[in-house]
Amino acid sequence: MKSIETELTKLLGIRYPIIGAPMFLVSYEALTIAVSDAGGLGMFPLPNYRTIEDLETALKNIRNATDKPIGVNIHLSGKFPWKDQLALCLEYGVNFFITSLGDPSLIIEDVHKSGGLVFADVISLKHGLRAKERGVDGLVAVAAGAGGHGGKIPTIVLVPYLKENTGLPIIAAGGVSTGYQLAASLCLGACGAITGTRLLATHEADISDDYKQAVIDTEPEGITCTDRLTGNRAYWIASSIEGIEASPELGSRKWKDLWSAGQSVAQANEIISAGEVIQKMAEGCLCTLESTLRNVKGNIL
Repeated sequence: MKSIETELTKLLGIRYPIIGAPMFLVSYEALTIAVSDAGGLGMFPLPNYRTIEDLETALKNIRNATDKPIGVNIHLSGKFPWKDQLALCLEYGVNFFITSLGDPSLIIEDVHKSGGLVFADVISLKHGLRAKERGVDGLVAVAAGAGGHGGKIPTIVLVPYLKENTGLPIIAAGGVSTGYQLAASLCLGACGAITGTRLLATHEADISDDYKQAVIDTEPEGITCTDRLTGNRAYWIASSIEGIEASPELGSRKWKDLWSAGQSVAQANEIISAGEVIQKMAEGCLCTLESTLRNVKGNIL
């Protein structure tokens, strides 16, 4: 199948402008490897690994399985040993970083020295302009309806809003699970898109079978947005958080029972491999763009 060339694919050396979302307590080695091997960019969040030793084991496992590019989500706050995490990731050839919870300028120099890129999660133009001032290479537009922490502005508005006002490469995040949604993101001006919710219903996602089935069974109306669990707006499968309030007792075991997902559960209808998800998205994107171009040309003529 043809590759899909965009600014992002050229920068990262990947076939398709598709990134597997770095999902907390979901994205581990198997999912990262599967997405990268399929032509996208596999990612995982560093908080999934509680010690530097665990992180190094994960990086070794990934590098033993694939030499394809991978990325990580790094949390730049006092809660995590991010300096040690960064050094280890660079040692193992990680070339793409998405920053959260802190100043991205803290890592830019070291990442650039290694030939990597730093993008920042943002939910508004204010956040995007601040990240630009700090020297990021691009932005992830985390829009309304995205699984986990998401913003209030729809993808169709947020992507061009950020693109026009910052001039930076923009990655769309929120409601992208299929080829036609990827094609729409590219038409909005994005250089690529992150898919997360669709990858929950895959063999490689490290979650319970009940969680996977809930993603398939839940309709968009069954996704709720609340700040009562983390202090920030986040999207969840409503049935999984009924009666739950944030507390110090919500350890990792309990968090596994709180099921994050976005409104693109609408497009998740079966459990398949992550590689198949990426391939279907790429094929669907090409078909959508080609058919749209034919229709537009036909109507103009």
